[in-house]
Amino acid sequence: MTTTISKKSGKGLSDGVVSELATYWSVLPGHEDELRAATQRFADTLRGIDRDTNIHTGLRDQRHVIFDNGQRLMWATTFENEWDPYFDDFVQIGLEHFLDWMQHTDEYTHVAAWLEKSGGAEEFRLDNPDLEAQMKRSVSGLKAIVQSVQSPACGYFNTLGVWTMPEIDKAMRVQEAFQRVLDTPGAEEALQHPALKPLLDQAAD
Repeated sequence: MTTTISKKSGKGLSDGVVSELATYWSVLPGHEDELRAATQRFADTLRGIDRDTNIHTGLRDQRHVIFDNGQRLMWATTFENEWDPYFDDFVQIGLEHFLDWMQHTDEYTHVAAWLEKSGGAEEFRLDNPDLEAQMKRSVSGLKAIVQSVQSPACGYFNTLGVWTMPEIDKAMRVQEAFQRVLDTPGAEEALQHPALKPLLDQAAD
């Protein structure tokens, strides 16, 4: 069966503004424990990045799952930007964080070959002033490796797929600000204007 490639989601499916990416890797024998630790470091790295940066990349969530008695690894993400800029921006959190877990898979031989052809890991250091240009020159090769181990979903649903993360983030900030207003002495009287009734109705839920 031929896989359709779209500008929005690459090889994956979309629901509203959100797209899915699920990849499957073969774990090197004896590397399960090291891989498990590396994937936890990867998650911790993402958790430590400020929210605005993660929102900019379009990342919604990501997870690693080791299965099949430690022989296989799933790496899956959901994202809301278009596939190409999403991957480009996501990798710029630091290529070393990806290599940290990829090195424990069979597929790393292809990654290492791509890395050598691209000038080595030093070329992708975050302090490299040429990093953005280097990414544009080279990242398509890594993208192709990731897509080579991707299996598109045959069905996909996302409850919040109609809203982008910036929209969700703004709604939460507006809600928090409005709650502070409600908690301010004298706010009840000030909010009696009919135009504010929809806000009060929502606050009452």
